[in-house]
Amino acid sequence: MTSTPHFDSFGDRLDWWLKHRGKTQKELAVAVGIGQPALNELIKGRSAEPRAGAFIKICRELGLRPEYLLWGEGAPEATSFAQLSGLEAQLVMLFRGLASDAQRDAMLIDVNDAYNHSKSVKKPSAADPFNGTKPDKSAAKKQLSRKTTEPHSH
Repeated sequence: MTSTPHFDSFGDRLDWWLKHRGKTQKELAVAVGIGQPALNELIKGRSAEPRAGAFIKICRELGLRPEYLLWGEGAPEATSFAQLSGLEAQLVMLFRGLASDAQRDAMLIDVNDAYNHSKSVKKPSAADPFNGTKPDKSAAKKQLSRKTTEPHSH
């Protein structure tokens, strides 16, 4: 995954994402319905912001959030629920359904704690089936003695 650089202008963000998506100015201009020279003017900062319709089409074509492309705010890429697994979508809906920022913060803390715990728990392996701990011999002895003292039924 490529890290997104910080950009100071709309044109710089647009230019980088255009290249990152492997599109040419001509391809994007045709897809959006504007002339390539007009798109170049936007990229070079010689033109003010694009018209709303063209801007939304640019965002959709590049898969970017409008707030990010225009002002550099928030996460760059737009994510639709169609891209999420069922569990991911359920988690998002639970998060959005919480009534307050405090509840959302608490949920994030709990999820982060669970994730960190899952990463720190060592899993048993064939070489170490007891996960670094010794088996409880007294429990095994009790189990064995129970089997030897129980009457056999035939």
